[in-house]
Amino acid sequence: MENTISGGGQGVSAAYDYRVYDQVWQRVSPGVDPYAGDSLGANAAAPAPVSTESAPAVAGVQPAQPSPAQEGGEGDLPGAERNPCCMGTEAQGSLAVLEGFIEEELAGCRCCLSLSKRVSNQSAARLLRRIAGEKQAAARELCAARFLITGQQYAPAITVEHRRWENLAQALRSCYHQEACGGFNYQRAADEAVDPCLQKLFTRLGERASRRAGEVMELLGCLLC
Repeated sequence: MENTISGGGQGVSAAYDYRVYDQVWQRVSPGVDPYAGDSLGANAAAPAPVSTESAPAVAGVQPAQPSPAQEGGEGDLPGAERNPCCMGTEAQGSLAVLEGFIEEELAGCRCCLSLSKRVSNQSAARLLRRIAGEKQAAARELCAARFLITGQQYAPAITVEHRRWENLAQALRSCYHQEACGGFNYQRAADEAVDPCLQKLFTRLGERASRRAGEVMELLGCLLC
């Protein structure tokens, strides 16, 4: 649609104005282009078309390849590996040790809880209840680790032998040996484990068992002296 400029009562097209202006300019300055700085002039050159073809290859220069992140393949996503870095196939060699620890922690939990109900010393009863709670928590962590490795739940049948001790000191002596040996066994299992996450778990549980052994020894010293 052409723009119309009003002049003298009649509409004159913009194209016609250019021709009139050109005739006047040729009489004033015949050697100068009247539309040198005007991109809308009648003689303005059309813009060069943009080429959609790829640039020619340069000798010795390899074309850029898309990065793996740009390609967005499924294998590049975290966790897409068939074998996880932790609690995977490398940890399956420790399953027997893991199950043995679960059974020991559950049995120790029941033993300490039962003993706490039979002693009259309140300090000893509180310590035994806390030890029972920590051993139950340890069994839960171990069960969770086994499930991560195998994908299967583990619920062993635990039978606790009801022992009778001559006095509280003898009972605490047995409890100390259980915790001290447990800490040692956890540390040895951590040294032999290949899986790094399983190593951390065994180390953490071993440190807790060693701490409990020290607390039992401290209480035993108070009772004896």
